[in-house]
Amino acid sequence: MRKPANSAKIAVCGILTALSVTALVLSGFLGVMTYAAPMVIGGLLIVPVKEYGTKTAFTMFAAVSLLGVMLVTDKELAFFYMMMFGHYPIIQTYINRLRLRVVRGIIKGAVFNGCSVLAIWLASVVTGIPIFDTGSPVWIMVLFYFVVGNFAFVFYDHALVEFYTLYDIKIRVFLRKFIRF
Repeated sequence: MRKPANSAKIAVCGILTALSVTALVLSGFLGVMTYAAPMVIGGLLIVPVKEYGTKTAFTMFAAVSLLGVMLVTDKELAFFYMMMFGHYPIIQTYINRLRLRVVRGIIKGAVFNGCSVLAIWLASVVTGIPIFDTGSPVWIMVLFYFVVGNFAFVFYDHALVEFYTLYDIKIRVFLRKFIRF
């Protein structure tokens, strides 16, 4: 297997980074996209993971996260991408290599819930809303988020596995006609 040219790698990752940041900025104008957009945009990291490796994918993730925090008006959206859904398509490949399904499930749940707590805490620090105050009614919404969020995360995890398969079968063949990986 020949090593891809750096110029092609930089061009593909630059285009995907620009597309990701643009989607984050546009999603910031629609409140309903705060939770769905980071999931979809995180899926774009499948291309650098499959074609160039995890080091390049983490570099792209860092660029999108940094630009997202600086440019997106909805900081919660940027934090959810940065803390939960941006890095997950990269680390999912390593988690799925584990043999025991129960261990995989525990690790995936711990990653999602740990990153969720961190993202919510960071959003509360930036916005100044006291989320972890037990006397506040916001606490009920956070609890509701964790229940619904864990169900959504299970579907997201399965969707990523299917998208990896779809990428290998159809999308990679299509992209290779236009881009020399």
